[in-house]
Amino acid sequence: MAEIINIEDVELAELCACGDEKARHELYTRYAASLYALCIRYTGDKEEARDLMHDAMIKIFDTVGKYKPTGSLKSWCSRVTVNMVIDHLRKSRRMNLQPLELTQEKIPEPQNEDVAKVPKQELIRMIRNLPDTKRVIFNLFCVEGYSHKEIAEMLNIKEKTSSSLLFKARARLAENIRDYISRNGL
Repeated sequence: MAEIINIEDVELAELCACGDEKARHELYTRYAASLYALCIRYTGDKEEARDLMHDAMIKIFDTVGKYKPTGSLKSWCSRVTVNMVIDHLRKSRRMNLQPLELTQEKIPEPQNEDVAKVPKQELIRMIRNLPDTKRVIFNLFCVEGYSHKEIAEMLNIKEKTSSSLLFKARARLAENIRDYISRNGL
């Protein structure tokens, strides 16, 4: 076989499914950092994210034989990880998914020039500090690109609940951005 680093997703997945240690090492090398970043986005905690990323890699190695080449292997690994993190948050009772009915108003988006005034690390901190449920839905919708229908199916909630929680997450972020700008005289 040619060098492991030059193989395509399908072949890499097949080799991993067969227990090939070089292939598993390559999969880990390719995706562990992005899966760790994904776990941090959902948990807001580096230590917890590290543990979850390692658990996700074990689950990926155990189930990689189910990978279908309809999308990239990275996307498949990310979906496995997101589902595992959501299950973890649900089991640890950190996600409060009570049905919410909210007449949707215009989401209070900060102006682009206001967002540009806030350093990237501060924006990331603001997102990490959102309550768990709001942070998960914000990440699923705004970062991962899932629809409210997909989020509702993943979390076993109504689409309206997903939309309501996203509204509240965005409102909190807009408020935090305004506060930051005010505090720093920007």
